[in-house]
Amino acid sequence: MSTNGFHRFSHGHSDLVLAISYNYYGTRLATASSDHRVKVWDREDKSGQWTITDSWIAHDAEVTDVNWNGPYVGTHLGTIGEDGLLRVWQEDINETPHSGRRFRKVFEQLTATGAPFMSLEFKNIGTETYLAAVTRDGYLSVLEPEEQAGLGSWGVLWADYLCKTPPRTEETGFRVSWHKEKLPAWPAILAGLDRTCLSLAVSVGDVVKVFRTDSDRKFYTAAVLEGAKGLVRDVSWAGGSMRGFDAIATASKDGFVRVYELHTPGAAASGAMASEPVVAASQAAPVKPGRSGIGAGLASSAKGRRDESAGASGALKQEPKLVAEIETHAGAPWRVDWSQMGDILVSTGDDGKVRLWKKAVDGKWLEATEIDATKDT
Repeated sequence: MSTNGFHRFSHGHSDLVLAISYNYYGTRLATASSDHRVKVWDREDKSGQWTITDSWIAHDAEVTDVNWNGPYVGTHLGTIGEDGLLRVWQEDINETPHSGRRFRKVFEQLTATGAPFMSLEFKNIGTETYLAAVTRDGYLSVLEPEEQAGLGSWGVLWADYLCKTPPRTEETGFRVSWHKEKLPAWPAILAGLDRTCLSLAVSVGDVVKVFRTDSDRKFYTAAVLEGAKGLVRDVSWAGGSMRGFDAIATASKDGFVRVYELHTPGAAASGAMASEPVVAASQAAPVKPGRSGIGAGLASSAKGRRDESAGASGALKQEPKLVAEIETHAGAPWRVDWSQMGDILVSTGDDGKVRLWKKAVDGKWLEATEIDATKDT
């Protein structure tokens, strides 16, 4: 069934769908469920309908997140589950569709802390691939493949705790989102930011920490996004940094979706989306958490080691500005995401509705579309 370009179809899982992911072109969809399965769907060119290509048991527990890799190194999916495993799957086009063997496991990693992974995402720079995953107790791992072909073997670029280990009974919302472009915003490059840097946003409690790498591929904290009055449940980094600054959206338990801009000190931001901030976020440096034995051991390596001083070549501190606070859903928003061009913001929440937001000429974010996902309309 199609309504205003949106399609409804029965997902066929025997339990809740916990995560979905579209491929780069929006022609394929992966669904991950509490029934331990992942399903891959393909959109038919003529009808626009979605048909299932394969379904398989991906984990021996709930599959909590799924993410497509980019289109330049073959077809890969990453999954994480409540069994504490991170897995990478590669499509084998020689296998028959609907056989349950179309996607074969090429990599597996067990959580280093005993807590399950909570979020993962791939990053592509041309044919280079990186993978970030964070556990429920705030342990972030950034991986790079030892060989790009097949992505069957990965090494740790950087791994460390992002905060003190939360109590087991406390709700956590650690989520990761890579910068979507090949290059950073041009004012930052002109100011000295390494043009090949990796940039990653991670929600940590009620803030979002933005990490970048310097010229030696060492991570440092480039900015901290503050202003939320509750747990940040999701974070999404927008594409379109050609506008002269970065845009990052968050979904918070306090009931608001927030939009931040990352500007370079001393550089004039330009572009159609530039605006004055509603609230300026604090520039206070985050408290450096104590490391466990695992974190200390991995951080002791020179490769990817965290550089809190940000004084190395190619490192640059940036100024975050809170430009919008949108009270989006009755209850609280759970997920937020950008369109590919970074001009439309999508949010979902406790009310079972999907809302699309678009920025007006005056800088205000207006609701463009509302879809009630609980009704067949």
